[in-house]
Amino acid sequence: MRYFVGFVFTCLLLAGFFSASGKKHRHRGEPKTEVELMNSIVSCLRHKDTASYYYLFPPFDTLWRMVNHNSDHSPEAEKQLSNLKNHPQSLIDFDPFYNHQIMGGFCHVLAKGEDSGINWKGIVIARYELQQESLTRDLVGFDKIVPDRLKGYLFVKDVAGRGEFCITIKEIQKIQGLYFGGQVVNVLEASTIDQYLAKEERENRYFEWLAKHPIIDTPKTDSSNLNLDSLSAAADEDGTKVRKEVVERKYYEGKFDNEIPVSLYVRYMKDLHTGKVAFYDGLYKFGDQKNYVRLDITLADGKWLMEDDPPVGTLELVLKDRTYTGSWLNNDNNTGYDVVLKQADLPERKMEQLERILEKGTSGAANQDTAPEKSPEEIRKEKERKMNDDRGNDGN
Repeated sequence: MRYFVGFVFTCLLLAGFFSASGKKHRHRGEPKTEVELMNSIVSCLRHKDTASYYYLFPPFDTLWRMVNHNSDHSPEAEKQLSNLKNHPQSLIDFDPFYNHQIMGGFCHVLAKGEDSGINWKGIVIARYELQQESLTRDLVGFDKIVPDRLKGYLFVKDVAGRGEFCITIKEIQKIQGLYFGGQVVNVLEASTIDQYLAKEERENRYFEWLAKHPIIDTPKTDSSNLNLDSLSAAADEDGTKVRKEVVERKYYEGKFDNEIPVSLYVRYMKDLHTGKVAFYDGLYKFGDQKNYVRLDITLADGKWLMEDDPPVGTLELVLKDRTYTGSWLNNDNNTGYDVVLKQADLPERKMEQLERILEKGTSGAANQDTAPEKSPEEIRKEKERKMNDDRGNDGN
């Protein structure tokens, strides 16, 4: 949180500096197409270039001159333009010299993206989808000087293997054949618009919940590093309560020894006292098991250790390019299996079922709230029987 606030403050200072020193010396060579503007925005994000991003936006004096010296002198046009003359604030809001929220939004997206694992230096455009932006009451007459205003979704890929992300953009303006603007609003890991909207809706639900249930004695939570919408409280080793926020959920499918099907669910949790991801938990099942088994998960030196709860077996994995590789080892007899698990899509309904298992029980089926708890010995025997059956062993 301190990093985010400091980052935004620095960006706003830079915005003020650019405003004071370079207002009358804006860069030339504005984008002539949508593609050129999209490439310019991505370049600014890639290089964290606040100066170039600042100069993508139209200055107020240019817009004001276009209002007062418009070539359309029809009574209807004059009436609509008079609305802008009487409410110049609507034009001022498009200029980052006056509206510092534009640069603040840019810094917010950069900080949130880094917290989500984006390597900004390695992003490339996957595609973008734009649509016409509707005219609000306070902007009546604006279409006389800016006939085309667009908003939409910019999808970028992280070439380092982090996945695909969706960035929402608004206020792209075509002025006299050139493209200006492009206020970045939010960023979430998503490969489709529907997937983005679903995550955004869950994010908004979290904020609504947080407004009604403020967290005491912790930094104020914001969306710079929030992806999803639940909180968890758990005891640390000395028995004190640590507030944890679930910030990411991932689902994997694969096989043991290229034979036995396995599914794995992992949650990333942030310590709200430090603002950093520091805790993990999850579920997995293999073979024809109906119930998921809870996992105690730790990450150290790039290695993921996932131990059954109660302890029967241990997964030791390495995550690269959205794929876990490693081994599963039986804690009693040291039999082991090679493991390959690839990240897969997780339907929201199934995610909710897995969440209920984690929050309400130690094990359970994905189509029920919880299953009766079993003793460690029962779980151990059941796992060994399943493993032996899947490997053609009679279990004796």
